[in-house]
Amino acid sequence: MNRCIRPALLVCGAALCLSTGSVADTPTEAAIPDPVRAWEVRDLAPLEDWLAAATGDVGAHDDNASGKHVPLLRAQAWLARREGEAERALTLIDRAIEMAPDRPDLRVDRAAFRSDRIEDSGPFTSLRIARDVRRDLEHALAVAPEHADALAALTAFHLRAPGIAGGDRDEAAALLARLGELAPSRRTFREAIELAEAERLTDAVDRIALALSQADRARPNWRVRLGDWLHRVGRNDEALEAYRQALMEAPQHAGAMYALGRTSAESGLAAEAGIDALERFLAQPRWPLDPEPKLAWWQLGRIHAGAGCVEQAEAAFRRAMALDPGWRDPRRSLERLDRVETRKCVVEARQVQASAPSPADPGTVE
Repeated sequence: MNRCIRPALLVCGAALCLSTGSVADTPTEAAIPDPVRAWEVRDLAPLEDWLAAATGDVGAHDDNASGKHVPLLRAQAWLARREGEAERALTLIDRAIEMAPDRPDLRVDRAAFRSDRIEDSGPFTSLRIARDVRRDLEHALAVAPEHADALAALTAFHLRAPGIAGGDRDEAAALLARLGELAPSRRTFREAIELAEAERLTDAVDRIALALSQADRARPNWRVRLGDWLHRVGRNDEALEAYRQALMEAPQHAGAMYALGRTSAESGLAAEAGIDALERFLAQPRWPLDPEPKLAWWQLGRIHAGAGCVEQAEAAFRRAMALDPGWRDPRRSLERLDRVETRKCVVEARQVQASAPSPADPGTVE
């Protein structure tokens, strides 16, 4: 069951990173960095700085608690999510909702946090989570019918979730029409996703390019999707450019870094850019759902091997093997190295030190 439900929940979670519709509890909350946008560009430092400067005990429940503590709880919840502490994130957002039950942004947050738990859930738990996600999104729209995040996420849910979890394509069509009136780029993006799911990748590329042209702000996640689809249809130069654009919009976007490096490794193009992207990927803390470090080491070795840098390639392959001794791909790549013609490397040798494992990356293979 959870294999069917998980894609829908991931789409719902991703939809939360596409726009915002927060409702401030207090005038001062308008100055708080929006966690949804911060998550999209993978930079929660402004949220951390605000939280460090904020005053008040979030555990207090005085008469004026909700106006002061809800934004603190929300900020803490998003930071916990980044650290891979799914249960703590959910507990914090639950407390915020207890104080402000009709805030739509909190309901949309909780739908995303709940979806994070589906990976480790059994069939019955997955079904319950899916229904809880739907109820939170429906509640958000009931109190704020034009809340773009809730509308986009609920549309995605109905398009992807099985009927037993509450998915309904007719309902999705109605929601999609509303979304088109409120945020045309969001509807176009959703149409691109559906085209890609149907393996109509060339059409999906055109559609998401249109969505990007309609968007009111930078959308690095959309650009990564565009790059992935371009790569799948063999338009690798354009894919690399899409990833570069995503990194211009969100310099810490690990997904764009890894995708640029992977595309370089598989296409033989832009070796220096691919190496730089993978080294940056390996040097920063891992976030939940990031590609595994072993994959980046393998791709890094493949680029070095393609450039004739045998020593660097061997070192990278061995790092990948150390992270997963049973993984055959880097072992096979290592065995083929003796057939690689050693020549002048395209880049100077650099030592890459992966960052210390975060709580979401204990150093084991998923």
